[in-house]
This record gives sequence, C-alpha cells and structure tokens, in this order.
Amino acid sequence: MEEKKSGFVTIVGKTNSGKSTLINTIIDQKIAIATHRKNTTRNQIRGIYTKDNLQIVFIDTPGFLNKDKNTKLDIEMKKRIIQSLSGVDIILFLIPFWEKLDKDYLEKISLLNSKKNQISSKKYCLISKIDLIKKSKNNNLYELVQSISQLDFFDKIIPISSLKGYNIDLLLDEIKKDLTDNIFYYDSKDQTGINDEFYISEIIREKVLLFLNNEVPHNIFVKTITLERKKDLILIEAEIIVNRDSLKKIVIGRNGQKLKQIGEKARKNLEKYFKNEKIYLNLIVKVKKNWQNKESIIKDI
Repeated sequence: MEEKKSGFVTIVGKTNSGKSTLINTIIDQKIAIATHRKNTTRNQIRGIYTKDNLQIVFIDTPGFLNKDKNTKLDIEMKKRIIQSLSGVDIILFLIPFWEKLDKDYLEKISLLNSKKNQISSKKYCLISKIDLIKKSKNNNLYELVQSISQLDFFDKIIPISSLKGYNIDLLLDEIKKDLTDNIFYYDSKDQTGINDEFYISEIIREKVLLFLNNEVPHNIFVKTITLERKKDLILIEAEIIVNRDSLKKIVIGRNGQKLKQIGEKARKNLEKYFKNEKIYLNLIVKVKKNWQNKESIIKDI
C-alpha cells in the first residue's frame, strides 16, 4: 500500500489572478471569495484536499496590493502574505496568460526569492485563465512562457484553467510528487479548516462586493454576531461595518433594496452550506470611521 503524502501549499499572485477560484475548484466547495473586485481575500483561508493517501492543505493569500498603502489593515495584509510563504512545501504563483513579466511582477517574484524571508519551498508558476485565450485579443501566452523560463527561478510552469478544470489533475499529480510528509494534519472529512462564523462573514462580504462598486473592498468588514441553531431554523445576525455614512447609504440602498438583495443572495449560499436548513439572516449596517486603523477590529479579520 502506498504511504500517505501531505503538505502545505500557498497560492500567491496579483489580485484577481484566480487564486480563490483555484482553491474552490480543487476542493469542490465554495471556501474563498472569488469576485472581480480587487483585494477581496484578507485571510489565509485553508482549503483541504484529501483523496486516498494524499492530503494537501491550500492557503489562499491576500492579493499583492498594486499600490502602497499605509493603513494598519494594509500592513497586516502584507504581513500575512509573508507569513503564508514561510514553512510551506510549495508556492503556486499565478499569472494570467495576458500579462507581461514587467517590473511589477519581477518585484513580486523577488519577494519569493528573498533570503530575508527564508523561503526554500518548491515554486510553480501557474499561467491562469487560459480558457479565455480564444476570446482574447491579447494572447501573450508564448512570450510569457519564454520570459518565465528565462528567469530560471520556477521549478515548474503549468498553464491552467480553474473554471474548465484544465490541467488541474496534472497540477495535483505534480504537487504529490513534491510532498514528503507522511501524516494527515486534518481529518479526512474536513475541507476548510475554518469555522462557521468566519464562513458566514465571508459569504456576506462577497455579496456586498458583487453588488457594489470598486471603492468598497478596503472599506468594508463583516462580523458574525449571532449563530444560533433552533429546532426548525438557523438564526444568523451579522454586522456590515463601513468607514463612513455615505457608504452606509450605498450598502442599504433606496428603501433598503440593496441590503435586501445582499441578504437574499447570501441566504441562498448559506442554506446550501448548512445542508438546506432554513436560514433567518438579519443584516445590520454600522459606521465605524477609520476602522482600518483600529487594532480591535483588525484582529478579528
């Protein structure tokens, strides 16, 4: 009988490079927020893939920020990226096929090669979203592969499509070859390593981001206040925290319609998560000015 193999794999890349979608595809369950908005992932979310004698613990990181910001929240997010790179077996660096290996990318890759960060993991470059090549006017795949190869930095280069499942099995096979641990760190039935309260908050935050504009991601925080299981339903109360009154009005919408839409979409996802149990969801929008610089809030993120 083949011995067990397990290990930790961190997924990094620019915002919207497909990190969360990759985890959700592999685990076949909605774990990480996946939207077209920038900077939607704030936590090191663990997706746990267990099949037969293989267990892979995936860590989704906040996207590399495109601009330097100085709030305590941004500093904390950058710190979490570095933490997620340390002590893992493999790092997956995602680059969409249309991108060029410009100065910005090279700076981010140098972060993985920094002696200061003591990163000795295997490094894969995943060229993502290749299902869009036929529709794209900016097919840079060949040039991108050439540029990446010339770096002589990545151990493997694999083109993938998370939405279509292209090369996902190949990726899992390659990861298995590079893992050396022989124990499972989580129960074989555990797929997330996260608690219900956190998942609820993430689902609600995702729906807010889907309904609102690009200004919102950095300015919103969702916290689950109540999770109570009753005989015939699950009672959930959550706070949507924004940093100014104008955003509160946007989230609530005219006659409360926007908040109602957010709640309805979130409730449907939560009913699926809780195995079709009936959900009563109460959303409260609060203003906490400059919350991104308040450690009492950041520690809950």
